Amino acid sequence: MRPVTTVSYLLMSVLVLGPQPSDPGLAARIAGLLHTVITTDNESEERVATAEARQQFLDRGLPTVADVGDEAAYEFVVLICTYGPADVQVAVLTKAKRAVSRHELAPDAERYCEARLRLDRVKARAAAHPPTNTALRDEIERLYPTDQAVRQQKDFDSTRMQSVDREHAAALQAILDRYGVPTYAMVGTSAAAHFVVLLQHQAPELRTKALPKLKRNVDAGQADPESYAMMYDRSRRDAGLKQRFGESLECTPQNPTLHEAQIEDELHVNQRRADLGLIRIELYTQILIETSPPICSALQAGA
Repeated sequence: MRPVTTVSYLLMSVLVLGPQPSDPGLAARIAGLLHTVITTDNESEERVATAEARQQFLDRGLPTVADVGDEAAYEFVVLICTYGPADVQVAVLTKAKRAVSRHELAPDAERYCEARLRLDRVKARAAAHPPTNTALRDEIERLYPTDQAVRQQKDFDSTRMQSVDREHAAALQAILDRYGVPTYAMVGTSAAAHFVVLLQHQAPELRTKALPKLKRNVDAGQADPESYAMMYDRSRRDAGLKQRFGESLECTPQNPTLHEAQIEDELHVNQRRADLGLIRIELYTQILIETSPPICSALQAGA
């Protein structure tokens, strides 16, 4: 799955106000399935969990807020619309639209599903053609595993992480200078996204240089909106400004634990996130905090 590391998190941690859901058992099961697909590194476990969610939909339809509460109803849509297959995604979106019109589902669930379907179609079109620069793809995919390996929770070493980032700097600078931000067509969807992750761990100047190029790629259907949101927010924080999408977490002398950086117009951040195919900020922040290595502790120790 997507996140860098794997640690469990609590999906049903907020106090639910108003009437209790009629099927709390199903709500807990949905939370457990989403937990599995987000945190597992085991493809077999992920397939089993997503298959169960699909069968649940085929057997019982789309759970509503009255059935399972707002969180679990939203999480069920995330499960199906993130992991497919396409025909079930479309069916869920159709029912989600009806549920939203009847106030049985939060609107951001529908918007998230629409965005994921849109992105999946763009990626499918890109995947239909082999990348034009396989050597560049291979170089990016050679750098990426090392970048991620030093960011695992187990045996985390900030000195080693910083060393690897320095080792990668020249190669990433050379790629950016020669090719700009690699596109889907150039290196494929996976390597295009991985390149942006690699840049996140480099000097702010590289992100500033890359950001407008990445935006052009997104507008052309040649890069992930998620990648742009991540780099945009990081660049805003580099400049001491509030982020827009909530992709950046940080630790500061005033708050030395990992936390969400300041967000402009925070009231509408989940709408912006849903339109890009990003999960709710509360869920995203919780996952990232619980799966990140102890970077803040390492920074305090080195201060």
